[in-house]
Amino acid sequence: MTSINRAPIMETVNDLAQTETQALGLTNPLRLPGRNNRNSATTIYNPPTFGNTSTQKKSAQITTGLNQTPSSNTVPNLARIENQKPSSRNSGFIIVQQTTENFPPPVPNGTLQTNPPPQILPKSSNPLNFPITPDEVQIEETIPITLEQAIDLARRNNPEIEIAQLEVERSRASMREAQAALWPSLTFESALQRTESASGDLQAKAQQRLAESRGTEFIDTDIQNFPVTTFDNTFRFDYDLGLGKARSARIGIAREQMHLRELELERVSEQLRFDVSDEYYDLQEADGRVRIGEAAVANARKSLEDAEALERAGVGTRFDVLQAQVTLSNEQQNLTNAFRDQRTAQRRLVERLNISQLINLTAADPIEPAGSWPLSLDETIVSAFQNRAELEQQLVQRDLSDEQRKLALSAIRPSLNFFASYNVLALTTDNLSPFAARGWADGTTVGFNFRWNFFDGGAARAAARQSILDQDIAENRFEQVRNQVRREVEQAFFGLEASFENISTAELGVEQAKEALRLARLRFQAGVGTQLEVINAETDLTRAENNLLTAIIDYNRSLSELQRAVSNLPGGDLSDTP
Repeated sequence: MTSINRAPIMETVNDLAQTETQALGLTNPLRLPGRNNRNSATTIYNPPTFGNTSTQKKSAQITTGLNQTPSSNTVPNLARIENQKPSSRNSGFIIVQQTTENFPPPVPNGTLQTNPPPQILPKSSNPLNFPITPDEVQIEETIPITLEQAIDLARRNNPEIEIAQLEVERSRASMREAQAALWPSLTFESALQRTESASGDLQAKAQQRLAESRGTEFIDTDIQNFPVTTFDNTFRFDYDLGLGKARSARIGIAREQMHLRELELERVSEQLRFDVSDEYYDLQEADGRVRIGEAAVANARKSLEDAEALERAGVGTRFDVLQAQVTLSNEQQNLTNAFRDQRTAQRRLVERLNISQLINLTAADPIEPAGSWPLSLDETIVSAFQNRAELEQQLVQRDLSDEQRKLALSAIRPSLNFFASYNVLALTTDNLSPFAARGWADGTTVGFNFRWNFFDGGAARAAARQSILDQDIAENRFEQVRNQVRREVEQAFFGLEASFENISTAELGVEQAKEALRLARLRFQAGVGTQLEVINAETDLTRAENNLLTAIIDYNRSLSELQRAVSNLPGGDLSDTP
């Protein structure tokens, strides 16, 4: 079993009294491009660190000096922060910046690009199997997993991805079927049969009765009713000259449908990456709530101990003890709810990755900003227009409707087919006459078939009209999707900017809340403060830590939304414009 990494519990009053706030100066403070920085930058001290920070070897401290009126729409690039070595153990908030942003390929190739734990690689061998005993549903192991590993596993195991891949393969086979019409067809037929005419038998019997009635002798050869054996072989060559444009229209329809399926696979893959990232951040947020709740319970328990100690010394009141007990009870209830949300988020991620139900997952990545966005807002919008599969799907749908229009009109256009055949016939008969037909012979046939449907009641033109209207619908949907894409980009971009600034604000709030709690406890122990001040300070600290957690998670979510809004499709330029 792998337990969840927990943040250190809040320091005691004595530890807080010994802690001195230290300002860490940066030689290259973080500044937003195009913004005027204030004369004195604000440095963030000692906010709580969530998750496993053992990998934070190269880190950068955040300092901000932001003007409220931005002159540029460029998102701050965290990669520009120079790495600094903390001057003391009580270093400022750490952002681990990855040197490269890893985007999984848009189309999964069936192999894992990362190295997830081997216990979670195999899927259930029988998807129709379901447990029948309680022992078969017990969690056997808890495994930490990174976000990249989660995305990789989802693209390998997700049924929706598998269905989309199969649809692409089916559309490719349909395309090959349509292209086969470009080639002539060559057929061979062979028939061996022995025939004895039933009508000949009836005529022979009629002649026999006639001969008996006349009293003459009946001779069998008078009636040509001998069994005949034939062996017929035919080679036939057929080729559509494409005069009516039906062949090219069918090929065009198959081609556009295949393109639609490929774009749908890209869309499903990108949406899956976004969904996995969102649920992974939900799990990280739940982990952070648990750690904050544990620290809040520890603080409330310490306050209760102080209140009880003062009551025993005769300088405190029973009312202060009751207040502390109520606060501890409330924090314990909040912690219980946080554990509930954590377990729910863990199982939701297991369901999304479609792995064994006997395995539980935890977030291995520390709770920190996941990266940066190097493009300005305008550049991001243009990139989204160029890369989004949803936009190109509407253009492909318009082209598909045009091919369907051509196919509908081909029904009232002339068609011309060329054909040729070569026939070899062998014939034998029971007729012993030397003049009876028997032996081998061959023959050839060459010709053209011309067909023109002059009038069909207007059915072809009505079908073509439907396809024209489908084109108009696709163009209007393109405009609708384009506006939606821009709104998604702007919403995610603004959220990323706001969350980035909220991180700095929340860091400062956490440090101020810590100091306020330390002073409130010292005042309470000295008899010049009240228990209510301590409780309010504890509540403010918990709220500040939750604000910091929310700011980091919202930043990562906004970054993931930007990646989804733009997508990462290599060579994904739009093929045409309406």
